Parts: sequence; structure tokens; C-alpha cells
Amino acid sequence: MIDFRYHIVSIVAIFMALAIGIVLGSGPLKDDISGFLEDRTQQLAQEKVDLQSEISALRTEIDSSEQFAELSQPVLVDGLLTAHVTTVVVLPGADGDQVSAVEDAVDAAGGSVGERVTIEAAWTDPEQSEILGRVAEGVARGGKADDPYQLAGQVLADALLTPGGRAVGAPSLDSIAALAAFESEGFISADEEEVIRGDTAIVVGPADVVPGADLAVVPLLTSLDDVGVGTVLSAPDGSDQSEGVIGVLRGSDADGVVSSEDRLDTVNGVTVTILALAEQTAGGVGHYGTGEGSDGPAPDPLPRG
Repeated sequence: MIDFRYHIVSIVAIFMALAIGIVLGSGPLKDDISGFLEDRTQQLAQEKVDLQSEISALRTEIDSSEQFAELSQPVLVDGLLTAHVTTVVVLPGADGDQVSAVEDAVDAAGGSVGERVTIEAAWTDPEQSEILGRVAEGVARGGKADDPYQLAGQVLADALLTPGGRAVGAPSLDSIAALAAFESEGFISADEEEVIRGDTAIVVGPADVVPGADLAVVPLLTSLDDVGVGTVLSAPDGSDQSEGVIGVLRGSDADGVVSSEDRLDTVNGVTVTILALAEQTAGGVGHYGTGEGSDGPAPDPLPRG
């Protein structure tokens, strides 16, 4: 009986609360509640308009900055790579338009592009590392692949670069055979009809993670830097994260020898890539952009042609 009465009382209390709420909502509090909701709705609508205006202004500012960067790029890079031949190495997932922008900037700087070589996903696949090592051993003719990535990086760097002299910009028959060996197993894509060795290298990376970059990409970067006179890794916004290619480089021992740029998705990023390579040819090293581990927006002082 007590339990039944308790439930009756509870039900009655609930209905009374509902009734009071309805009376108050349709009576004394109606205007206050309606007014509050109307004011809040108008406030949110105005905030939306303000945010849209702010976004539009920022987009206009960015567009203006990019237009100015396009106009100033030829002046900033003019003559910086005169007499240099640059090899462009493309990592898996890199944007083709960004690769083309880098090559155009090399030409604008008075240099020339020797070879473009694309690293395929198989190069960084740990299940393919043994095969990669065997290919590198065959090309090296006696080299031992204790670390397949290290040996493969050395072999590919030797095929693509030379530290100077008459060999810069000259065709190499040995390089043709080396690239063909790697390409036949699906590790790279390249045009081996005539391989022109350079003395500098720009490695173009993606914004997304390259699996195994610490094991497979860093040794390639250091090998390119060892053989040539300058190497820069350039990739778009986001690549500076801990597992991105820029982040991996900046977190490795190679950060003291290989330069980087983390805003390749902008015209300024392309320009700074060339400035960083010119700094490399003069014996300097730096990490540029706006991401984690950057030294600033560009080399200071700027290289002069």
C-alpha cells in the first residue's frame, strides 16, 4: 500500500510540474523566453555573417600574397642555380603540380633539371627490403647490403648525382643500367634513355605520411647529400608532423646536413626551396616554413646570385 501511494504521489507531482511549466511558459515567462531566444538567434546570425566576412578577407589576403609571391619569385631566385644541374626525386604521394612548380623554379634560377625519378611505394615497403638490397648489391658489384636502404640509397645517389666537374650535366651509361635495375623490380620510375647526372637534388614529398620514412627515406636523403653539393627536402603543409617526411627528417640526425621546406603548397614555399638549395651549395643548411622545427620563413641572409 505504501509503495502504491508513493507512486501515485510521484505521478501527481510530475503532472503538477508540467502544468506549472505550461502556465508559466504561456504566461509570465512567455515574453522573456521568446525574447531571449530571438535575441540569441539574431546574435548567432550576426556572428555567422562576421565570420564569413573574416574568411573572405583572409582569402583575399592569401590570394594577394600568392600573386605578389609569383611576381617576386623570378627576382628572388635569379641566378642562384647558374651552372648547377638539379635532380628531382619524387616520393610516393607527392603532388605532380608541386613537382612541376619546383622544376619551373629551377629553370627560373638559371639552373636546369637533369633527371626526374619517382620513388615507388615498393621502395619503402619492409616486405620488399630484401629484394631492394639484392638489386642494390647487383648494381654495386660487390657491395654488401647490411642495411638494404642505406646501400640502395648510395647506389641511386651515385647514379643520379656527381659532386662536380665535366660529369655534371653529362649522360652516364652506368646510370642508365642502375636506374633500369631498380625500375625492373618496381622500386622507381624513370626515363633511362639518357640519364643526365646533376650536382644538386630536390626531393619532393607529400603532405601524407610516407610509411617507413625513417628507415627508407632518410638514408636516401643523406646519400644524395653525400654525393652532390646540396640536397633539399620540400613538402606541403602538414608534412612537418612527427610522422610526415619533413617531421621525420627534422627529428633525425640528417637534419644537420639536409635542408627542408614545409610549405611547398604555396608559391613562397617553392621560392624558399630554391633559396635553401642555393644556401646548401654555399655550405649552409636550414629548415624553413611555418611548421614544427623550422628555423624561420627563409634563409637569413638571403642567398645572392
